[in-house]
Amino acid sequence: MRRFLIITCLFIFSNPLFSQTTGKKNYFAVGLFAGAHSAMITYAIVSFRDGAIIGAQVLTEQRFMYEAMGYYPSIVNLNKENLFEKNGVDSCFLLSNDLNKITGYYCKPFLDLWKIRFYEHPYQFDTPGWSQGQFKPSIYQMKILREEYGITNIMTDYFYGDSLYKLLRDVQDPVWVESYRFAVKDTSVTATNTGKP
Repeated sequence: MRRFLIITCLFIFSNPLFSQTTGKKNYFAVGLFAGAHSAMITYAIVSFRDGAIIGAQVLTEQRFMYEAMGYYPSIVNLNKENLFEKNGVDSCFLLSNDLNKITGYYCKPFLDLWKIRFYEHPYQFDTPGWSQGQFKPSIYQMKILREEYGITNIMTDYFYGDSLYKLLRDVQDPVWVESYRFAVKDTSVTATNTGKP
């Protein structure tokens, strides 16, 4: 009987649905800081309870994409949908061969995310980014990231949930890219910006 109870408890607590009944929420997340193998983007699932982050599980890029596109099962994507498509992010889809076997994925917005943080590509020199600072955005660019996506420290904070999908839509919008690249202090009469980070 004791063994049965232990197995039952293990099943319940490892079940993804359990996390939703305990107030825990999980989101796909992306950080613009070095991850495994010195990659410029860290892919993760972040967990929150009562509005505070309680953990982050780092994923490989492939696992992140396959889970977010519904090819692999995920605690964040229980219905196995393409969450990028569902949230209005263009150019993110699975690739398949003539036999309809999944062979990979394509997700164009992720190719440009490094540009938010860097003035030029740190490994492929002479490839320009959008940042006004060499390794991090200016205070005016950080104001945009803070107000629109909740990012206060580009070196440690994750874009997650609705903010992540908004960012992926925005980096494909030339108007947003221009306003980010050339962000300056708001000097209008109605501005409440102090110019401070």
